[in-house]
Amino acid sequence: MSFLIYLDQNTLSDLRQRRIEESQNEQFRLLKHVLKSEQIVVVYSHVTLDEILQISKAEYRQEHIDTLAELDAKYIEPLPRTLSNQEPENVWYAHLENKQSNADLGITALMEVSQLSSRKISGLPIEESFSEINEKLKVNLGALISNCEAQLTSINVEKLDEPLKSYFVNMQSQLDELRVKSSSLQAPEIDSEQQLGPQQFRDMPGIKALEVKNLEAEDVVHAIEATFNLENSSFNLADYFEDTPQTAVARAYSLMNWAGYHADDFTRTKKGKDRFNASNNDMQHAVSALGASFLISDDINFLKKS
Repeated sequence: MSFLIYLDQNTLSDLRQRRIEESQNEQFRLLKHVLKSEQIVVVYSHVTLDEILQISKAEYRQEHIDTLAELDAKYIEPLPRTLSNQEPENVWYAHLENKQSNADLGITALMEVSQLSSRKISGLPIEESFSEINEKLKVNLGALISNCEAQLTSINVEKLDEPLKSYFVNMQSQLDELRVKSSSLQAPEIDSEQQLGPQQFRDMPGIKALEVKNLEAEDVVHAIEATFNLENSSFNLADYFEDTPQTAVARAYSLMNWAGYHADDFTRTKKGKDRFNASNNDMQHAVSALGASFLISDDINFLKKS
């Protein structure tokens, strides 16, 4: 039987050989030795690769990929959630190609615009109104659809065999439906004078009365959800989240942050540091690690929520 071990980014960084030699940290040297055991499989995700990509020095990025290779780490394929036998170097290059493809297609730009609403709701200083963000979203979604259609047009569907031919015809139909839906996108109805960010939520009598940090770990999420539902009886969380273990983890992590349970400082703006993005990455690490035997991190707030 093998144990699956998921490492957060900071731990992976500390296990680089250069870092161990510089720090002379025997705990990390021992941990690295143990992780090479035949009984252990180190696993990593697309979030790991995204955070490696944020590192400015190419030399340091390569050190992280080399460490994954040294540990014989296995990549968690995002959709099927199966472990890939591809070498970390090959997974890394495929990730870079996918990033470039997303940028060329317009997916990256769409994701950046769609995140503006979340940032604004979280209380970050976003100049655009929700209506302006919504219009930007429509423009970027339209560009993405057009780019996808251009790629489909470049393929001679008539020369394809079934079921590929049906697949491409179905894709065109889905793009047509998406264009219709995109035209009816509405901005959230939020008063421009309303205070945004988590503080209002944390100040609610019901949330304050919970004293969430004093609850047993297994009771925290249920208590916050019950209070949220009581205060917002007409709002059904199930309408906005798919019924999967992964989305349940993401919802729970977000609610804990908003309720102030060992919260990330995602509402703070620091020069050169995107705390909102870092908090979102932490949440995705927790989601990606679902199913692993152990998650290793030295970030106390992250560990408490995980």
